[in-house]
Amino acid sequence: MSDHTRSREIGRRIAAARQAAGLTQRELAERMGWPRFSLINLELGRRGTTIDKLDAVALALGIPPAVFLIDDPALATVIKRLAQEPEAVADVQFFLDAREEAPLLGDDPVRQAES
Repeated sequence: MSDHTRSREIGRRIAAARQAAGLTQRELAERMGWPRFSLINLELGRRGTTIDKLDAVALALGIPPAVFLIDDPALATVIKRLAQEPEAVADVQFFLDAREEAPLLGDDPVRQAES
């Protein structure tokens, strides 16, 4: 993926997050202390972004900046939810650990013990 294509995709994600928050470009730009056209250029991918810019946008929207970089929408939603519900991180870790420790369906524990 080219840098320009990546910038446009990140810009689309920023615009979608802004719209989901019910904010206009002007409102979000004001929250960040940016000129409106700076935000427009970022959303359109006209200019590359920096971590500092992503942090500023994410902070103003109340979401983790990582969601702008994640290509999988379902995973981005999980990250947002975990950021909003920090106590759920331990639950997710528990389930992930349990998956690693549990035998796969169809595995025969007796055959595994004999090996």
